[in-house]
Amino acid sequence: MLYQTEPLPEKIAPKGREEVTGRAGRVNPARLAVRLLAAGAGAGASCAAVTVLALSRHLSFHARGEAAFAWHGLTGDVAEMSRDVLALLLSFDPPRDDAQPGPGEIPAEQAREFASILRSRRFLVQAGQGQPDEMAPLLVGFPRLPRAAVFERRGEEVTLYTRAGSALPLDPVTARLFLRCDGERSLGQVLADAGPKALESLLRLARADVAAFKILPKPVSQGGVQLNPAAESTMPYPEIPDPRAFAAGGPAPEQGLDEETTFASLFSAPHPSLAGRTYAQAIAGELRRRGAFRQGAPPFRVLSLGLALELPEAQVETSIARVQEQEAFRAVVVNEIGAQLGFSEGKNSGLVRLVADAAAALTPSGVLIVADFGDPKADATPSSIKFADLQAQATQSGLGARVVPLAEVLGLDVNEQALSTTRASFPALQALFAAHGLALTKRAWLRSEIEKLAEGKLHLSTVHGLQWAPLSERILGLSPRQFWALVAVKPERTLH
Repeated sequence: MLYQTEPLPEKIAPKGREEVTGRAGRVNPARLAVRLLAAGAGAGASCAAVTVLALSRHLSFHARGEAAFAWHGLTGDVAEMSRDVLALLLSFDPPRDDAQPGPGEIPAEQAREFASILRSRRFLVQAGQGQPDEMAPLLVGFPRLPRAAVFERRGEEVTLYTRAGSALPLDPVTARLFLRCDGERSLGQVLADAGPKALESLLRLARADVAAFKILPKPVSQGGVQLNPAAESTMPYPEIPDPRAFAAGGPAPEQGLDEETTFASLFSAPHPSLAGRTYAQAIAGELRRRGAFRQGAPPFRVLSLGLALELPEAQVETSIARVQEQEAFRAVVVNEIGAQLGFSEGKNSGLVRLVADAAAALTPSGVLIVADFGDPKADATPSSIKFADLQAQATQSGLGARVVPLAEVLGLDVNEQALSTTRASFPALQALFAAHGLALTKRAWLRSEIEKLAEGKLHLSTVHGLQWAPLSERILGLSPRQFWALVAVKPERTLH
């Protein structure tokens, strides 16, 4: 659930905004680009007229693109926010009166409202003499283990695995408390007479690098998960080295290439759901089916950008500069590179231009396939393709064009149960399996494949963090339903 004050389509009711503020009207009439992850608990609360607030000492900050994420290391709560809201949050270090003007251009009334929300979620705490006690107020919350937490239980022994792929064996007291966290008992009841030292060890598991523990405002049976939008969040984004510099406009931390998962990479090896083919082989099959190689003699010239095509009958070229050649290629494939080509004036302008160039580069009856993350009609963003724009350009360039689900182009069977674990949790699962001598490579794993892999070596009933769903829903953070393809054919020449 995203609290968002950018303009929304009129057909979407402002439910999230009402849940945060207690009213349905726009919080930000000036339409500043401000975003804050909504919280049910504390929504609509207001601070005292003069309240000195301080930044919690237990936060870490992360980023992806323009969005910042604050992670609370005691509760496991995570809030997404824009740079100006991050600057507002950081302005409470050192502590200050919440009635004082905040940084940036956020109106004073709205800044106080945001501060109230951040306080209700413990990102801000009331300052007093000395350091505020941030642990004691948590005893009335309800600790729960998120589904994505990865650990192995053998009797009363628990070994956690972190998102960095490290094993973290729990001491007997912490393991006992950890297993009591069912989302129904309060933290005070879980702790019982174990003492303050045990509390500190348990709360350590809520930090972003472990993400195995969350504290909810209400029991699960009373809607605790639904009230907390971060109850299942694993937020895999890199930590910001200097949050103040980022809030002031500095660059986001770079995400390693090995952390970027493409849809094609999940099917880089032969896969049962592709009838034993790889992703590249499935695309090659679609080119043949569309008639790309029916005319002429091999080797056919094919331009493939973003995908290593397997075409024995073709000469596959990979330089984007080749697209300027006129009527030179029997097929052009553009796979998952749209976000790299530029965004301007509300359009994926670089990819739209590439479609126009590709149309000119195709020979008559040549085939163009553009596969990417996006939507047929939704507005374009720097990371999401509006395929209607691509289809319009292809049609304008004289191609017969359709937009279809990528799964349809691939002939992908999306009904099998598959591993739907998030990208953040997958390194932890890899480490757990490796501890038993099993290699869990980054691919789209079917449940039947995992069960066969573990047979005789690992009892899956002892593993927490294995999540299953139909292949159509989610694989390592990617949803096949959000991947589409433009399939276009250049008509043959006719004489009149």
